Amino acid sequence: MIDTGSFRDPSGYVFVENDKIYRLVKECYKENFEKLQNSGLLDELFRKKLLVRHEIIKFPKTYDQNQYLILEVDKIKTITYAYEWSFSQLKDAAINTLEIQLISVNKGMTLKDATPFNIQFEENRPIFIDTLSFEEIKNDNYSWKAYKQFCENFLSPLVLMSYTDPRLNKLLMNDINGIPNDLTLRLIPFIKKFIPSVFIHLVLPSLLSSKKLSNSDLKSKKIIAKSQHLSIINQLIDFIKSLKLNDSLSEWGDYFNETINEKKDYVLNKEKLLKIFVKNISISTTWDIGSNDGFFSNIIAKSSNSHVYSLDIDWRSIEYNYLRNKKNKTKNIHPIIFDFSNPTPSLGWLNTERKNIFERLDEPNLIMSLALMHHVINANIPIDQFINFIKKTNKYAIVEYIPLNDPKCQEIFKTRKEEIIYPSEKEFIKLILESFKVILNETIEPTNRKLFLIEKK
Repeated sequence: MIDTGSFRDPSGYVFVENDKIYRLVKECYKENFEKLQNSGLLDELFRKKLLVRHEIIKFPKTYDQNQYLILEVDKIKTITYAYEWSFSQLKDAAINTLEIQLISVNKGMTLKDATPFNIQFEENRPIFIDTLSFEEIKNDNYSWKAYKQFCENFLSPLVLMSYTDPRLNKLLMNDINGIPNDLTLRLIPFIKKFIPSVFIHLVLPSLLSSKKLSNSDLKSKKIIAKSQHLSIINQLIDFIKSLKLNDSLSEWGDYFNETINEKKDYVLNKEKLLKIFVKNISISTTWDIGSNDGFFSNIIAKSSNSHVYSLDIDWRSIEYNYLRNKKNKTKNIHPIIFDFSNPTPSLGWLNTERKNIFERLDEPNLIMSLALMHHVINANIPIDQFINFIKKTNKYAIVEYIPLNDPKCQEIFKTRKEEIIYPSEKEFIKLILESFKVILNETIEPTNRKLFLIEKK
């Protein structure tokens, strides 16, 4: 089956057979592929773990009339997109792309594509996945064809996230080809336009394009020397590394710290119960929904060796989560920005080019939902719909029941008490029992909250 996200590349495409990933290389890419191999570039990228590995294989059939060869490619566990990444994830992906470009240029090649869709995260480190993005540099012309694409897909969102609002990578969902330069310049503060790197890479190209230069003018400006090119790439790397988020607080970014300060015993007892619950089950894939900064994702990851998708709506929580996992070299937690009430949809050509998030995550045999149900109800999602979501697990779920008299509930619903339909514990259990059986049920002292370990019938 041909992957619906790779049809745009004239050099080849990805297909899947028997759960294995293959990349078909067309005859038109033969010269570039041989250069990629013979220049030593491929070996260096493999050695530095910057590019996903592949092996040339003898495929049992001709898959395409333009087929040159077929590669069996190491499978990336999970595909995520830039609008689901935190600031530091996008920053690391941008630096990965630029470092690959530096190495490529010194081997006589260049990246013809510079899009975040060519980067994925394995074990909390970025890796480039498009083997056919490399082409030979000819006629000593070191002008970077993908420069504009890099600026619109990496530089613009990073600048917007740093200078305006960390949530603005979501604009990449509205236009999967990148954030238009003019829109970026409208959204960033005026004074930031005079930062040298912003002026050079965003403001100046916008001014030049507005002058509608003739074709001959444009052609003469496309040829640059190798030293100039390397200087531009190194300057971009230095600038992107210098970008930081502002200190503004997100809605839920400090929620866990506030909770642990207010209810230290509650957090410690919940941690203890989780470890007991996990000892009673065998799991390989967990969805931690509303994971906040991933504290409890870590508990599951360490206690079960499960691969944990740590999913939360809050950008700062995912940022903390990613940076901690990166620092600790945690390999089995994957932080993803995820809006429970509005999950990432299918996008692109015929709404099949970029798959929705549920098509990309491995099926869970544990869904964990801690301190979430009151927020779901507050978003006007009925409790039965919440349970329907929990049924996406193929085996187990751990769900925290929060009674309406809980202080957090009282705070959330203080202006809506008359209109909210909130289930009693008895009603909650009745709904659960329609599709699950209860294995364990414990009160999280010193609160009246309860933790349920349930198994799908």
